[in-house]
Amino acid sequence: MAIIYARVRGLVMASKRKRINYQLKVFLPIVVSLWVIIIVVAVTLYRSEKDYRAEIIRSRIEFMNRCLLNIMENGEDPTAFLQFVDRYYKASVIDNLSMTLYDTATGEEKMRIGFPTPKPEQLNARGSIEGSFIAANNDDDSTYIEPDKAFYYSVNKSADGTLLVQTFMPLNSRIAAEIKGNPWLLISILVIAGAVTILIYISAHRTAKNIKLLRDFVSKAANDKDFVAVGDFANDDLGEISQQVVNIYNMRKAALAAREFEHRIALRATEERSNLKRQLTNNISHELKTPAGIIKGYVDTIIDNPTMDEQQRMHFMLKTREHVERLCDILNELSMMTRLEDGAQNIAVEKIDFRDFCLSLKTDVEESGVIGDMAMVIDIAEGCFVKGNVTLLTGAIMNLVKNAVLYSKGTEIRLRLLTENQRFYTFVFADNGQGVPPESIPLLFERFYRVDKGRSRKVGGTGLGLPIVRSSLNTIGGTITVNNGKDGGLEFVFTLQKWRE
Repeated sequence: MAIIYARVRGLVMASKRKRINYQLKVFLPIVVSLWVIIIVVAVTLYRSEKDYRAEIIRSRIEFMNRCLLNIMENGEDPTAFLQFVDRYYKASVIDNLSMTLYDTATGEEKMRIGFPTPKPEQLNARGSIEGSFIAANNDDDSTYIEPDKAFYYSVNKSADGTLLVQTFMPLNSRIAAEIKGNPWLLISILVIAGAVTILIYISAHRTAKNIKLLRDFVSKAANDKDFVAVGDFANDDLGEISQQVVNIYNMRKAALAAREFEHRIALRATEERSNLKRQLTNNISHELKTPAGIIKGYVDTIIDNPTMDEQQRMHFMLKTREHVERLCDILNELSMMTRLEDGAQNIAVEKIDFRDFCLSLKTDVEESGVIGDMAMVIDIAEGCFVKGNVTLLTGAIMNLVKNAVLYSKGTEIRLRLLTENQRFYTFVFADNGQGVPPESIPLLFERFYRVDKGRSRKVGGTGLGLPIVRSSLNTIGGTITVNNGKDGGLEFVFTLQKWRE
């Protein structure tokens, strides 16, 4: 029992501490006020209508009194009028009316319609004798009379004072029913009040729903950082304001998330740049150590063997010079890439007839013997003017040519115009050689990357030619991609901006 009592007491205390529903806060005061007003208005209307109906009956009786007094004042016989009244109102609500004509000189009753009543001097101003009225000779018509309640009572004298009219109308059931208020009025008021109550309930429910949703939103937004607000608010002013609050919260949260995402991207980019710089430093160190170590080995061999024959000494000296030149090439190309990346905005561009430029470059490589036994074909239409830099374009095309000569094992190099649009020309530089493995395609523009590292060092490649090509084209607003051709060999697809006056 003690445990049950403790649990019940806990539930009661919890219910007391529980916040009153907002819907009840809105609904109850309005409805209570409404029903108080409705009850007051209904009672007032009911009483007003009851008084109005009673006043109509009293007015009819007063009218008969005035007519009777006028007849008396004119010296006419009132008998006929009283008989008419008795017949005319027999079936009406005032059929229990008692109207008695007295002779003031003798006090005798001269004529009467309705039930007998005491003489005027026996009745007070309300038609009662010591709080009640008892007729001396009640007939059948007086069985419904409530003698202690008078609906109407009056005593009037004629102008000459010889006659006196006493009129008495008790409150009976027929009059009570007649003066009762219209029940349909009360029913109409109740129906209207019920409809208004329902409307108030619906409005309070919608408002309470918005408040509850807004309260839940605030609670979750304060306690759950991953909360995403939706809000199914009602379509009203409060719902619109609540939805705007939710939208502002979502936009702010989205902005914070975007800022955090950008921050993470920036940190990742910084980390990637740091890793790239560290990797580049390691690659540069590795690439420089190799020729430097070979040079040191050849020099040490020459110094440690002073009796070496001249032919062998000359062989070591030529190898040393070869690797010194390789070391110089690496340093020069690294210097060029640094200038391209750090000073791209300072590179001057000019209008270049790309067809004439490529034809002139073809003549130079053929005469210099750089191209070896390979043939070079230029397929570019006249009037192809690009925005570029002669030095950078020369270096880019020459690096593509050297790459094809060193690695393709093909017999032909072809440079042709592929397509054009309003801003760019698209060109294809291709050879008919052996191509590269598909897994190497994404890595060809990485610094120091070689498909066949052992063979590349043998033929003198630095692994920086293609990265320099990409940096050169990017510097003057172009792009470049690479893929294996359908018929073999590599295809470099690059774009150059059209010259605009």
